[in-house]
Amino acid sequence: MLTNLEKAINNIIDIFHKYSLKTGNYHSLYRNDLKSLMESECSMYLKEKNADTWFTELDINSDQAINFEEFLILVIKIAVAAHKASHKE
Repeated sequence: MLTNLEKAINNIIDIFHKYSLKTGNYHSLYRNDLKSLMESECSMYLKEKNADTWFTELDINSDQAINFEEFLILVIKIAVAAHKASHKE
């Protein structure tokens, strides 16, 4: 049986593939893929930065695609923001 953390990791991978496969590239999210993902999965984090700004920030190697490692930077930033917000209540 998977632990909660293992399930969470699998969910992150599944979400990445759900949107990367929309354009047929298993390994990359393109600009529209990231926008669709963020609008559907984490829209509250589009309030301060739009999807294009996030894309530019995350595309570290400037290849016009977000690979899984670059995507994890988004996950970490959102997790940190969510953790901070959980302490404000």
